[in-house]
Amino acid sequence: MIRLEGVSKTYADGTTAVAELSLEVRRGELCVLVGPSGCGKTTTMKMLNRLIDPTAGRVLLDGEDVSRIDPVQLRRRVGYVIQNVGLFPHLKVRDNVATVPKLLGWDKARIRRRVDELLDLVGLEPAIYRDRYPAQLSGGQRQRVGVARALAADPLVMLMDEPFSAVDPVSRERLQTEFLRLQKEVGTTVVLVTHDIDEAVRLGDRVAVLRQGGHLEQHATPATLLTNPATPFVADFVGADRTVKALSVTPLDRSDLEPGTAGTSIAATADLGQALVALLAGDGRVEVRDGDRSLGTLTAETLVRQARRPR
Repeated sequence: MIRLEGVSKTYADGTTAVAELSLEVRRGELCVLVGPSGCGKTTTMKMLNRLIDPTAGRVLLDGEDVSRIDPVQLRRRVGYVIQNVGLFPHLKVRDNVATVPKLLGWDKARIRRRVDELLDLVGLEPAIYRDRYPAQLSGGQRQRVGVARALAADPLVMLMDEPFSAVDPVSRERLQTEFLRLQKEVGTTVVLVTHDIDEAVRLGDRVAVLRQGGHLEQHATPATLLTNPATPFVADFVGADRTVKALSVTPLDRSDLEPGTAGTSIAATADLGQALVALLAGDGRVEVRDGDRSLGTLTAETLVRQARRPR
């Protein structure tokens, strides 16, 4: 879907923002670019829609070199959500969401249907919110409108630059959860930039860790990143508590549950972190249930064994 082949960006003053970066993002995947300030995360993302052109290498979108696509046409195919949302303050919500469909020449009825569909999808009642202005919305609501606008024309890819950093922690976690649900439902390919490793491992199907100069240190699933950091830089960046973090991104393995029931139960979709909390609150055994059906019980010994398995 997206392929970067030896992509570099060097500025006129000789500063190298990105150095020979090769990376692939699969169709429908949520890929997170993470790293410290100055590691080339945002520069890399902006090269995907030609807000910045590379000085070397190629960026391919569905096999097509983006340097051969008209920048305006390219950006209409790529949704973009930035840190401070960037809604037009003088336009109502419906007109903000309709920005790209109008540029593409959609008829009014189609635009109206799409606006209402997307507002409903991001959890904003169309009848209540479509005629409001951005100033009449909370930060979280503005962020939702920004996501709806980015999805309006069914983009091939959505680019998100620190999309949740401007909202309070409680709203941020709720927005992250709702965005994950939305992304899985819609199936859009997403490249998201963040400096927060906790956000990266929570949201990403795969995470790319960059260091200064845009050098790729590791590109892997969150579980692999946390349990098997490829370099000392990655190990230091993900933190000394990476084993604990790994529990929250490691799903339960149903194959070695023991028979029987217990007083405390968790859903089969729980991760190992949630299982650990339930074990600590119970009597050392927790029942795993799939709806009304009991799948067996999990013990502390089983949890430790699952946590130690290579990812």
